[in-house]
Amino acid sequence: LVCEPYWDGLTCWPETPVNTTVFRPCPINASVGAVPMAHRICRANGTWSNGNWTNYTLCLLDMVKKNPMENDVGQSARDIYFFGSIISAVLLTITLFIFSYFRTLQCNRISIHKNLVLSFIVRCTILVIYLEPLVTNRKSSYRDKPWLCKLLTCLHQYSLIANIFWMFVEGLFLHNRVAVSVFNSEAPFRVFYAVGWGLPALIVLAWAVCLHLYHDDPCWNNSFNLPYTWIIIVPIMIALMVNLIFLCNIIRILITKLRANNTVEICLNRKAVKALAVLFPLLGTSNLLFFLKPQGETSVIVYRITNAILQSSQGIFVSVIYCFMNGEVSNLLVPMATVSSILSPGFPGSHSYPPEVGAVQIHPDAYERIQETELLRADIFRLPLRG
Repeated sequence: LVCEPYWDGLTCWPETPVNTTVFRPCPINASVGAVPMAHRICRANGTWSNGNWTNYTLCLLDMVKKNPMENDVGQSARDIYFFGSIISAVLLTITLFIFSYFRTLQCNRISIHKNLVLSFIVRCTILVIYLEPLVTNRKSSYRDKPWLCKLLTCLHQYSLIANIFWMFVEGLFLHNRVAVSVFNSEAPFRVFYAVGWGLPALIVLAWAVCLHLYHDDPCWNNSFNLPYTWIIIVPIMIALMVNLIFLCNIIRILITKLRANNTVEICLNRKAVKALAVLFPLLGTSNLLFFLKPQGETSVIVYRITNAILQSSQGIFVSVIYCFMNGEVSNLLVPMATVSSILSPGFPGSHSYPPEVGAVQIHPDAYERIQETELLRADIFRLPLRG
């Protein structure tokens, strides 16, 4: 009775007799002298121990010892992802509330924005949960339970793909409005939901089935070097490349229209750069950095830190640009803040006009300010006023 030969993505393990521990040199070895070894254990029943897991602990320790800079960079990138995702999740939650609360904001564009923001929130939340044991160095976590670790890995991949696909939906909708007319009627939200939420689930399901059948690793940590990873990579690449085409075409149309209106060249360039800066995070083209492989130690360090900053702050940019700096949102939030300050006890003269039952009595000067700034809007000020 023997354990079958196995390729774990890094090392090929030979056929091994039962009750035997087999050793192989680390696949990446920077040591001089004694070579650290990885090992696997063949159990008495002819199966590899620990769910077909390879123990690369000594290899990792050797890499940390020989490459302290690499370890520091990895920890820095991990912390950037973790804390950046927390900040993004908070701002995105506020954004989703604002988009959902105000009835005057409801339209097809905002509906798509809400789904994109929700996908960002899911992605950031899953990433925080995924990285928390590594950041806090807890001894016990989800990683101790293979089924839970695999489930969280699947959710992490699903949130990433769903987020990218909703960026694709944003690009498709925007390109349709600016350049061509793909949909003659109202926006087909059933198609959008199928693409943004349904298709990622099918992709991750296919990926998970392949790993379950052919890569029985406790947490599927070493799966990214396997060919099954292309099940996830190819759809993401296609969505991002199409969005890049959309972005280039939208910018081209914008420049053409500005030139047709005899816009000054400096103003034209400024508007084009502004449009590029606004659309870049919305369409997710910064995610294309995932597919670069820089050479050289300095280039790798710069790449990893830059990529971590861009990925973790993408939700922040979306919240700031499309919510907090949005003119429609500002026209709602600024008056609401003004109303709150006017109705507060500290407003001059407000104490002389006590509230009546079913109404709010406001100082005449305050009432004029409300009228001048057009604050009497149903979404902001629902209480009836008396002049």
